[in-house]
Amino acid sequence: MEKKNSISNKIFFITLVGSFVGSVMVGVWIYILLTNFYDASDAFEKAVISIIVLQILFLIPVYLIKLMIDKLIINRIKKLTELVNEISIGNNLDKAIIAEGDDELAELTEAFERMRISMKTALEQLELEEE
Repeated sequence: MEKKNSISNKIFFITLVGSFVGSVMVGVWIYILLTNFYDASDAFEKAVISIIVLQILFLIPVYLIKLMIDKLIINRIKKLTELVNEISIGNNLDKAIIAEGDDELAELTEAFERMRISMKTALEQLELEEE
C-alpha cells in the first residue's frame, strides 16, 4: 500500500496542478479569441469545455509519468530502504546490496554496500577479540 505522502504522490500532485494551470491559461486565451466571434456567454462555455477536455488529455500523460517515476525511482528507493533497515538492526549482514543502473541511486546503493561490508568486518573483529 502506497503512503499518502510519498514522493511519487507529491510529484503527481505538483504535475497535476501544473497541468491544470496550463489548461486554464489556454482556456483564457480561447475565451479571449472566441469573444471576437461569439457573445461572451457562448465564448465562456466553449472555453470551459476546452479547459475540461485539455485537463482530461493532460491527465493521461501525467499519470503515465507517475507510473514511470514509481517504477524507475520510487520502487528502487523502497527496496533499498527495506535492505538498509534490515541491516541497521543487525539482520542480513551477509546479504549483498546490489546496485541497479548507473545513476545517483546506484551510487547510494554502492555506498550502503560498502557500509554493510564495513559493519560486517567490524562485528567479525569484535567477535574475534572477545574470544
